[in-house]
Amino acid sequence: MNWELLIRYLNNETTVHENATVQAWLNERSENKLILKQLQHKQTQLSEPVKEDVVQAEWTKLVERIFEQPVAKTRSINKLYTFTGIAATVLLACFMGWFAMNNKGAKAAAPVLVKSISERREVILPDSSKVFMAPNSNLEISSDFNVQSRQVKLTGEAFFDVKHNAKKPFIITTANQTKLNVLGTSFNVYSRAGLAEEVKVAAGLVGVVSDNQTTFLKAGEQLSQDVIKHDNVKSRTDMRDAQSLLNGTLYFSKSSINQVADKLERYYNINVQVAPSAAKRAAFTGEMKDYGITKVLDGISFATGTKYKFINPQTILLF
Repeated sequence: MNWELLIRYLNNETTVHENATVQAWLNERSENKLILKQLQHKQTQLSEPVKEDVVQAEWTKLVERIFEQPVAKTRSINKLYTFTGIAATVLLACFMGWFAMNNKGAKAAAPVLVKSISERREVILPDSSKVFMAPNSNLEISSDFNVQSRQVKLTGEAFFDVKHNAKKPFIITTANQTKLNVLGTSFNVYSRAGLAEEVKVAAGLVGVVSDNQTTFLKAGEQLSQDVIKHDNVKSRTDMRDAQSLLNGTLYFSKSSINQVADKLERYYNINVQVAPSAAKRAAFTGEMKDYGITKVLDGISFATGTKYKFINPQTILLF
């Protein structure tokens, strides 16, 4: 459905032909009639013409209700994340303690590698900093973490909530050897070898070091970096997008189907192909809970009319 057309329909500004188009859309699904009824109710409450942001907000709520998982399953997922975080903390703390007591003066031990496979994962570091990892991401923690400094390496995507410690800087090395220096802040990092990198800051200040130059980012800013051309573009970012991993959501803002495909590829580390027919679909705005790639695709399909199929476990076609 073209949102502009729906808004004009609600505001009694459409032609007879356009009314027929909307009526055909209403007859497609009972859910379509439900959202129209909700929007008409909202318009009555506001006592003024309905606006685009109202349509998008109500639509997102409806998609969430239709495709959300049962509460019991959600709770089990949250418990899993909590257990994973605690287990990681115990593992890392024990490893660091063992290393400090038994390897003084010896060759540095191997770093600790934490992986997220098919689901998001929360890791609590020994300094109480938290890392929310996207699926198919790797976090490598140095064996001397929190001794003089706090150093990790990231391949994939993760949201970092770093505890402030002026005496021990937190340093992240990306898959393309870019370095991020922070003291205490929260931000999202995307980095896979050979691909463009992205840093989005939710709170605090982040210094991104690349090609011997440092770019500082504050809350609400992002840096997109082309690692091949060595071009950096600094711009504004939406906080909901920056904190999507923290909140366990995927955020879209007037995203074309190609942009939706790019985000799904990045988030789930899979191949998403877009057929020419899908590229003509309406742009999508919404924030969807991550209950897995299939549920997210169901929601996008409902909202935009785009269909999908799995060509193989790692390749999806949108059409």
